[in-house]
Amino acid sequence: MVIGISANNQNQIDNFVEENGITYPILFDPGGSGGVSGGDTYDLYYLPSDGSPYPRDFIVDQNGIIQYANNEIDTEWMLIVLDDLLGGGEIEMNISFQENWNMIGLPLAVENTDAQFLFPESIENTLYTFSEGGYSQESILNSGIGYWLRFQSDGTSTISGQSLDELSIELTNGWNMISGISQTVSVSSIYDPDQLIIDGTMYGFNDGYEQAETIEPGQGYWIRSSGEGTITLASSIY
Repeated sequence: MVIGISANNQNQIDNFVEENGITYPILFDPGGSGGVSGGDTYDLYYLPSDGSPYPRDFIVDQNGIIQYANNEIDTEWMLIVLDDLLGGGEIEMNISFQENWNMIGLPLAVENTDAQFLFPESIENTLYTFSEGGYSQESILNSGIGYWLRFQSDGTSTISGQSLDELSIELTNGWNMISGISQTVSVSSIYDPDQLIIDGTMYGFNDGYEQAETIEPGQGYWIRSSGEGTITLASSIY
């Protein structure tokens, strides 16, 4: 059983515990003295420069231990984490595609990375990526890489696996095809210590190229780099 509560007032917590017949501590944060401040989980999800100055909406496991604390900017991710907790570690993601060519990526850690297994509606032998200045045909998908894949009609594929919270991607000089993690990532939040990304060169594809401000799970993107190096994508709670 997983229970969430938005409260840091002890009277509210006591009432919640009594009303729900809870017999374990509702807000014990390992590493702290109890309550909602000073513990490991609070420190992990404390994002003072990204919206709310404190976390709220706690997910507590069956032992009364905080597993997640939401804040105002990542309610969508809270649902993914909750699904992860209830699903025993695996989550499902639906990836929509259109008829003909799509730019796609692998947003989860999966055991079977075969393109036909992950996207059974796709046309065989149409998986391509871009490297060293040219396209190469592939049969499996790797996280962080963007691909072209062709479909006969519009539809949706469901992929199950472990969430990807952080991902380092190697870039080469010039254009690269990349993909993201399990959460939407703002282009402006990409960790780019060598300032490789050329401003305004992130493009997605939706019946034509579109400049992108976010990297969506399961989608592929073009990005232009000024040199070779590594960028890192991370969820806002990682």
